Amino acid sequence: MSTLQNPGRRSFMVTTAAAGSGLLLAFALGSCGGASSPNGRNGFRPNGWLRITPGGRIIITVAEAEMGQGVHTSLAMLVAEELEVTMEQVEVEQAPVDNRLYGWQYTGGSTSVREGWEPMRRAGATARQMLIEAAARRWQVPPGECRARLGVVEHPASGKRATYGELASAAAQLDPPSQVSLKDPARFRLIGRATGEVEAVPVVTGRLRYASDLKLPGMLTAVVVHCPVFGGGVRSVASEAALQVAGVRRVLEIEEGVVVLAEHFWAAQQGARALRIEWDYGAAAGLDSAGIRKLFQSHADRFDSLDQELARALESAPRRLEVDYHIPFQAHAVPESICCTVHIHDGICEVWVPTQSPSEAQEVAARLSLSRPGYLLQKLKGKLLGRPFDAVRIHNMRLGGGFGRRLEVDYVVEAVKIAKLAQAPVRLLWPREEEIQHGYYRPASLHRMRAGLDQQGMPLAWHQLAVGAGGFRSPYYSIPAKGGDTLKLESGVPTGSWRSVGSSYNAFVIEGFVDELAAAAGRDPLDYRLALLEDEPRFRAVIELAAEKAGWGGRLPEGHHLGLAAHPGFGSLVAQVVELSADRERGIRIHRIVCAIDCGQVVNPDTVKAQMEGGIIFGLTATLAGAITIRNGRVEQSNLHDFPLLRMGEVPPIDVYIVPSSAPPGGVGEPGVPPIAPAVGNALYAATGKRIRELPVKPEELFQ
Repeated sequence: MSTLQNPGRRSFMVTTAAAGSGLLLAFALGSCGGASSPNGRNGFRPNGWLRITPGGRIIITVAEAEMGQGVHTSLAMLVAEELEVTMEQVEVEQAPVDNRLYGWQYTGGSTSVREGWEPMRRAGATARQMLIEAAARRWQVPPGECRARLGVVEHPASGKRATYGELASAAAQLDPPSQVSLKDPARFRLIGRATGEVEAVPVVTGRLRYASDLKLPGMLTAVVVHCPVFGGGVRSVASEAALQVAGVRRVLEIEEGVVVLAEHFWAAQQGARALRIEWDYGAAAGLDSAGIRKLFQSHADRFDSLDQELARALESAPRRLEVDYHIPFQAHAVPESICCTVHIHDGICEVWVPTQSPSEAQEVAARLSLSRPGYLLQKLKGKLLGRPFDAVRIHNMRLGGGFGRRLEVDYVVEAVKIAKLAQAPVRLLWPREEEIQHGYYRPASLHRMRAGLDQQGMPLAWHQLAVGAGGFRSPYYSIPAKGGDTLKLESGVPTGSWRSVGSSYNAFVIEGFVDELAAAAGRDPLDYRLALLEDEPRFRAVIELAAEKAGWGGRLPEGHHLGLAAHPGFGSLVAQVVELSADRERGIRIHRIVCAIDCGQVVNPDTVKAQMEGGIIFGLTATLAGAITIRNGRVEQSNLHDFPLLRMGEVPPIDVYIVPSSAPPGGVGEPGVPPIAPAVGNALYAATGKRIRELPVKPEELFQ
């Protein structure tokens, strides 16, 4: 998802305590202070990572946004494992925005478990050790004679026992230990075992409240009509017909477009459709996909800055291959459409929002809503870090899907502006058409691939020229001379992070091109890859497992063909094999997908499998179903009828195999996306003899 760097990495542990108030453990930034003060009556305020109340409640606060990837469960499992409690004894709360305590808060890049693996375990282990120490002092016995188990500290020799709640206040008086011992993985009870999501019941029963469900007294619903052309603005607006719609209260203008405020969404949407707006389309009115493609092509044709050594290696190779791959713009199509509620009152600005970037949401809300923002900006590792402040309160709700779209905070900007003008609580909801046509898309790009081969068809040189995209990726295969170049071009289309970011297109071009090299060499695609990975045993094992489980080299049903692709990314290694058939009469039918992943030490295998399945479906949709195209400066697609998603009946069986590993945890939210497009393309080549060098797949061209 995101390639943002987190300026607030959790660097050490601090503990705060107060008599009779329970135990709070929190991570803090060394340059930003520690945990906030405790509350004597109610225990510590829930803004740390772990709180144990005198009543025995064990509350874990998670700063990462939960958007279906299971982060609330996985991070809670890390604490519970070391704390020696069950998941049934744990409560999970979403953290407030507090940059001093949690660092700059964002959720992206499949980083949550990777960054939390050791700190969250240390939180549980530190609490466990302090609770044991408190019990030992109470009973006047050596701590080594006590043990923690299922929320209770026991002294087996005397039979004495005390619950964590009974010991919390005494433990809070102790200085935290300078060192703690983490459990040997061989003793794990929770980590590595399938565990149900902590919020599964309220999600499936509909009791969990999402941001779009929120209702406040006196709240108005807002719909914004944006200029259909990128960068355009309002010239004039006739709002009389909109104001005649029952329930419509006001029509406003903001820089982003025209706003209809109403008592409910239906009225706001109907009012928006009744507006008569004259737009100033601006300079982008002539922009279209064909023109963008020609722009990329012309820059690729003029490129002459190839590294001299690499150029010589290509030129001297006995055989050479050069092809272009094309990547389209892609939208996120998040299940829960864009929404945000803002209430400015009593000198504060409250924001209820599903966001992957709550710290940035706080910054923009403060800048827009307050005449004198009550916070400071300071330099931290070369970046501006907003200090927390009481005047802006971000309530980060569970996200109905993120995929990178909710790393942007444009909708927070709009909601705050509207609430300030309306002087009332405002819930902003984007209709699906606005979400499809006014997003931050995966960038379109052209990739010119060049390779020089020896007499046996093995690569001597490799070069990737990425035009218009975020950048190339040097291939992970062993090739004597390899490299790439990037020509970043502004297309005029707003772009942003899309699930798996650069890996989504780099995997397509790398794995498609290496398949082409294998064909040119007359080699089996699996054997060819393995020959180029002799020094990568972990990666080889993943590829071999996927191929074995898919029956590579074995007998397939008549008309069935296999395609293979693999990709390392986000700390994990993933390989996928697609089994499909393709003919003019019945089109493309995918019969099975096999996925193997080595993501290091696994916290929750259920989450790993679910994320692989979700990533595959997400990537398969972009491979087969649709893309964003531009005409006359605007997005041609408008809703799910012309930007379709895969339906349940179109999703093939997906088998996921996890490679046992003792390596540090890798990410799982994004690595499932990249290999699926090239695996489909390579399988289609096996079935039809035609290469797929452009997405989405166009069956009408495939069977010409």
